[in-house]
Amino acid sequence: MSTVSVIIIALLILVVFTNVAAIWLAKKGYTRDDNNNMIPDVLEEKFSSLKEEVSYRVDRVGEELKDVSNAIKEVGNQLSDIPKAASGKTRPGRKPKN
Repeated sequence: MSTVSVIIIALLILVVFTNVAAIWLAKKGYTRDDNNNMIPDVLEEKFSSLKEEVSYRVDRVGEELKDVSNAIKEVGNQLSDIPKAASGKTRPGRKPKN
């Protein structure tokens, strides 16, 4: 047998053993699973809180990316002023008050 087939068979045996152990633990009452979906309620609660935290972080990263995008656009707008400044032209805009 090749190494790949041995690894696949070993993984299948591990998955079957894990499922049998999970069913046995649920039947004996060691894990609480109120909705009978073979996922312990403790894991469902942790996943729910993790999902909220990840959602918050994704929103914050989106806000920061929007800020960076605006800053990059402003830099692009200012780049055209460099050749004018090098040639000695005055800055456009409102005239200073005397």
